[in-house]
Amino acid sequence: MRQRSTTVRDDRVRRLREQLPEHGFLSAVRSLPALLLVLLLAVAVTTGVLLGRDAEEEVPAAFRDSQLEIALGVARSIGATASQSLGDLRTASVGAGDKPDQALDALVRNRRWRGAAVLSGTGRTLVAARGEQVPVQAVPAQVDGAAVASTVAANGEAVLVAATALPDGRLLVATSAVRLPEPDADQALRQSFVLTTLSGKVVGAVGPLARDRAPAVDRLVADAARAASGGSGVLLGDRADRVQPTFAYARVTPSSSPDSLDLAVVAVADGRLFSGSSGASGVLPAALLALVAVAGFLVVRRVVTSPVLAARSDLLSLAAGDLDTEVRPARTAEVARVVAAADLCLDRLTGGTGQARPVTGRRPTVRATAGVLAASVFAWSAGMLVVYRSAEVEIPDTVVASVRTQTAKATEALRRSMNDGLADLAAVADGGGSRDTLRAALAQVMAGQTRYRSLYLVDPAGRVETSHGRPPLRTGEPPAKSAGLRQQNQTGRVPVIFAEVPLKDGSTLIGEFDLDHLGGLLRQVPGNARLVDGEFRTISATEGFIAFEQVDDQAMRDSAARAGRGAAVSAVHPGEDGPGIFSAAAVQGGEVGKLGWTVVAEKPGAELALPVNQSRRHAQLVALMAALVALFGYGWLTFSVLGPLRRVARAADRLVRGDFGSVIYPQRHDEVGTIASCLEICRQAVTQGHDRLGEVRRPRGAATDPTRVMEPVATPARPTTPARPATPATTATTRTPVRRPPTSARTGKGVR
Repeated sequence: MRQRSTTVRDDRVRRLREQLPEHGFLSAVRSLPALLLVLLLAVAVTTGVLLGRDAEEEVPAAFRDSQLEIALGVARSIGATASQSLGDLRTASVGAGDKPDQALDALVRNRRWRGAAVLSGTGRTLVAARGEQVPVQAVPAQVDGAAVASTVAANGEAVLVAATALPDGRLLVATSAVRLPEPDADQALRQSFVLTTLSGKVVGAVGPLARDRAPAVDRLVADAARAASGGSGVLLGDRADRVQPTFAYARVTPSSSPDSLDLAVVAVADGRLFSGSSGASGVLPAALLALVAVAGFLVVRRVVTSPVLAARSDLLSLAAGDLDTEVRPARTAEVARVVAAADLCLDRLTGGTGQARPVTGRRPTVRATAGVLAASVFAWSAGMLVVYRSAEVEIPDTVVASVRTQTAKATEALRRSMNDGLADLAAVADGGGSRDTLRAALAQVMAGQTRYRSLYLVDPAGRVETSHGRPPLRTGEPPAKSAGLRQQNQTGRVPVIFAEVPLKDGSTLIGEFDLDHLGGLLRQVPGNARLVDGEFRTISATEGFIAFEQVDDQAMRDSAARAGRGAAVSAVHPGEDGPGIFSAAAVQGGEVGKLGWTVVAEKPGAELALPVNQSRRHAQLVALMAALVALFGYGWLTFSVLGPLRRVARAADRLVRGDFGSVIYPQRHDEVGTIASCLEICRQAVTQGHDRLGEVRRPRGAATDPTRVMEPVATPARPTTPARPATPATTATTRTPVRRPPTSARTGKGVR
């Protein structure tokens, strides 16, 4: 008999559960705590992986990155030389016309060119030649306007071959040597530059490796050269005496034709092995976070999940009509209030006194539980930031030396670009010809070079005659009598820097330099770089700056003053955010050296790719991950479970206070929504009878059924009273009493 009653009760509960929409939605009470546990354990594992590794001695990534930038800078330098040669050859071809001999004579007078020749356009036969023999076989097969290629001479040196088409279809070809810049002379660094073909053949070297190279070094250089065809990178050699050589490689890619040269640059240097870790182990914080995650999961299961599921099960049985259900008490405050309302409804339905038993005593609340758990994760994140905060960074000497070399090479690129700009104008001026030819040459230079913002001719009074590019910034003062580089102003909004070359007819050719181009060259310098003049006024910078702003940082001023007396310098100085590398190099050589410029830069130690900085960044990453999991995880738990549960608890309080007229609406279709629906069924059963148990009251029909408009009920017409007959005044009548219907006949709907 007991088994049969149990089966009937289970059927009732099953039918009621099928009427509720809970089974079609995600169970937030069960899934969210488990999801939070998995996410926090994943963060703990990530913490152990990123911060738990033993700090082994290795070449710092900051040194490898600096060497890679040096190799890229040298490759850009050779590529710029190739592009400059091609531009000069184009300029010479404009004035060649039908007399290429004059162009050949002008080319060989320039020491840049080793040989020049004119070839026929079809058979590539030699028409005229000057200087060294031009390797005709190295001329590109397809020359669309202009092209440049590389070849290896008989003596094993690399040679650039530039070719441009003449107006009559013939080719003007010239050769020039490829020269590597001199490396830093630091004995600890032992910097060398090796020029190779993409197949690995060495065609040039400067530095210690130019005199002697071991077979293992040659093998690594060849490997780096072959890898350069697919991009830049760094190879590491064998360790010996806490030193590991680095081989940074980059392909030479001129801007005019990136894939035309079969050349690569390999920068070789000795990297000192360095540990420099923070000393903190990542195993302990990972274990602590895992402990917080497991403890939080168990607390949520005990305080939230289990009481909610128990209350849901009891209320389902009660709402299904099982009045023998014993509603289990709950320790959580919100669930206990719901249980109190369920007890009251059960007492009313079973004919009890209906006395409410309010919740007494201090109980844990779901809001406080979620807040404490989230705060514990936030505290772990804050602890990670404190333990791995910015500390005194130890910067290796080899990194300081590599940054100095990088600053010197970037300054050399700036010097060469400025001097080449003056050489461009001088080549145009030497070409002679008519004004139309001069205008065509200026247009060609403007289109092929990004260093200029405008090119124009001025008369002896300084008035602009012909202009290309943007409007000139230079004021109309008379030009100088000699060629050179000038800086017109030391105050104002924009520094005006230009090159000027006088012409034979009395006019002057002027090219204004683009500050964006100078800023691009400065971005090759590591850190925050500035170009300053002799009075420490800012000419250009890699970050936001005000023109001619004074450099007030004493370490920068000292570095600039030391660099002005000789070679590039670098040193570690304390700063606001910890120690940093201050480097400087004077812009010396050629006409630009007369301007008195110096490049100064600051590279904060916290931005270097050192092990201690990497550990700090990893700690910040896992701290952020844990904080985000806590914020969104516990926030979503509060939104989807705890908030609706508190609303149901407030509705239960109204029932306990005797308010059985307010409807209880479910907010979400989950376990908490089921509790709300069952509590509403119990409320209806108390107010309307036991027949309400076991089903959810819903409107009939489907949501897609059309709405039918009911016809309005017609208002009943009022009965008309017949008119009374006229009574003669002289005739006496007897009044007959009128019989009224009984009261029951007069009462009814719509009649008063």
